[in-house]
Amino acid sequence: MKGFIPSNWFNKGKASELNDSQLKLNRASQTILVVDDSRTQLFASTKTLEEFGFTVITADNGKNGILRAKKDQPSLILMDIVMPEVNGFQATRYLTRHPETSHIPIIIVSSSTQEADKAWGLKLGACDFINKPFDRSRLITKIIRQLEISRQKITQPDSESQSA
Repeated sequence: MKGFIPSNWFNKGKASELNDSQLKLNRASQTILVVDDSRTQLFASTKTLEEFGFTVITADNGKNGILRAKKDQPSLILMDIVMPEVNGFQATRYLTRHPETSHIPIIIVSSSTQEADKAWGLKLGACDFINKPFDRSRLITKIIRQLEISRQKITQPDSESQSA
């Protein structure tokens, strides 16, 4: 069973199923950091993201994810919850509360079906949540939506600074 990857991790959602606005985003210039202690999940996520044109970097636990995010400044982070040393909740809380990484959107990717886990992740600063095994087109849609929101925040002047 070790090394087994369910086929549904790879056969749902093709690039052609995405709408025009989703395809406009220049995904090649977008780097996604995948933080997960499962080599199988890292492989599945990397394969999916690269197929859709994203650049992918990985970290095998929350501590390494924090270090990687600070160093590489990815466009978005996919964060597992259950990991050794520093779990995904701790890493999310750290990343969203530190100025050098607080601008990076984080999507929790977890096998947990507990609504409390989703609520807690969002309370700690994650912008979205998706369950494993993920539907590929749903994951890509969530990523593109968060990247677009992030891009709009950068390109639109802050309304508070305009009124000053």
